[in-house]
Amino acid sequence: MNFSITRRGEYGVTAALYLARKAPGELTQIHEIAEHCGLPEPFLAQILRLLVRAGLVSSKKGVRGGFVISRPPEDVSFLDVLEALEGPVAVNRCQSPVEHCRQQGCCSMESVWTRAQDALLSVLRESRLSEAMAGDQFPAVPAVPAVPAVPEATNEPATRG
Repeated sequence: MNFSITRRGEYGVTAALYLARKAPGELTQIHEIAEHCGLPEPFLAQILRLLVRAGLVSSKKGVRGGFVISRPPEDVSFLDVLEALEGPVAVNRCQSPVEHCRQQGCCSMESVWTRAQDALLSVLRESRLSEAMAGDQFPAVPAVPAVPAVPEATNEPATRG
């Protein structure tokens, strides 16, 4: 068995992290997120709709519209994002709150799966977007090129060289 985060979950965390790195309140258009993070735009649109529905991201329609993280990055856990996209996170179906295991209560492996589940949820719950924002690692927000300074106007006549 290979437990893994789905592509939807991985892309969702990546997009949320990208938005969290922006200046507070700065709207970001979907094509910028998709291009910078290397995500397919149609799939990203579905992901962002789910994050908006969960209240983790806000959106504004229109020419000057875009997406913005709704809460401070220190208040958004990886678990928040993953559950908004995938529903309850579980190491296997025995630990899933939406599936019923026929062996529950009489399985010799149940204590191991329970400990694994508790550890996984603990790490995801305690891991905040703000932690992943440290440094310049992917998905860093590209630096805005500096605008060259315009020489100040003076009252002196211009000289010819």
